[in-house]
Amino acid sequence: MVIRLQKASDRRIHILSQYIWPDGAPTAIYADQLAQALCRKELPTVVVGGEGTYREFHRGRPEVPISRVKHYRGARGRLMCSYFEYHSITRSFKRYIERHVRQHDLVVITSAPPNTVTLAPLLRRRQALSIYWLQDYYPEILRGLRDYPKAIRNTLSGYWDRCLGRWDHVIKIAANLGYSGKNSKVIRNWPTMTFGHLGLPEPKTALYTGNLGYCHDVARFVRKCEELADSGYVISVRGDGPGVLQLPKWVNVGPPFKSIEALMDGYMFAEIHLVAAHPDIQHALFPSKIWNSLASKRRIAFSGFEGAMADELVESLKAPFGQHLDQWCDFIEGLFHEDRPRYANAL
Repeated sequence: MVIRLQKASDRRIHILSQYIWPDGAPTAIYADQLAQALCRKELPTVVVGGEGTYREFHRGRPEVPISRVKHYRGARGRLMCSYFEYHSITRSFKRYIERHVRQHDLVVITSAPPNTVTLAPLLRRRQALSIYWLQDYYPEILRGLRDYPKAIRNTLSGYWDRCLGRWDHVIKIAANLGYSGKNSKVIRNWPTMTFGHLGLPEPKTALYTGNLGYCHDVARFVRKCEELADSGYVISVRGDGPGVLQLPKWVNVGPPFKSIEALMDGYMFAEIHLVAAHPDIQHALFPSKIWNSLASKRRIAFSGFEGAMADELVESLKAPFGQHLDQWCDFIEGLFHEDRPRYANAL
């Protein structure tokens, strides 16, 4: 294999994520916004994503180059379809890397789909700097589907951690996520919406938005809703996922908001924002919706936060969320301008 040597000025940044614009998946929005921020710093950046749909959403096109790869598209919510889509898009990402990533390029790959955790050796062969954006730690995510035996979980976690250990850098969105290797660093997510005039909310209203899925304790969430309802609050859930089907009829359930404008209106309308977690699944994820709630300066009611999730929540409530995107940009810019990029991990 021959890799053409290139000048530092020829380097590019590639951000690969299963979902990108115009999709409404949080990973899509974060990938697009990071790329846009890097482009504003005149760092040559391209966003690479698939053709599938997680959630339909109308939002402005990011001012960044976009490239799409072809792959099998499965139906969301069907496990086997998702499994085959994960493998298909990972193969397409491999082909993209082989064709378009060159020596000393910088590649950021999100944990959507999870199979991308195995791509570090390919990036090393391309002599590119590899960054894994750990939004979800899948050995723990799977516990939401079924709490499988600890021995199997330890084996899978060991395999996952070895894969993560091969990346030059692993950026975790929260400290509670399962991996803690020497190449890991926490850079938290940020508000994806900018709120202008913060008007008064509608009194006695509470809102949950987004996915209510396998890693949320629905029973605890309903109990929190009951506490608010007993105090006169009207509870609305605008979301999707298996948990939505388990909600009692007195909860006002509607589909996810279809546009950025509607979502912002919903955030501003509600007096209380609801955020759910699961006390038994503490190392899988951290809800990104918290950052928009903090930016909108609304009250937040939490359910299911215990242990490591509760500890991370305490830190997140104190974190300077307005600087998180800048932290990402500073980190990448520093790597990008190194004369000789340092590879942290051998294969």
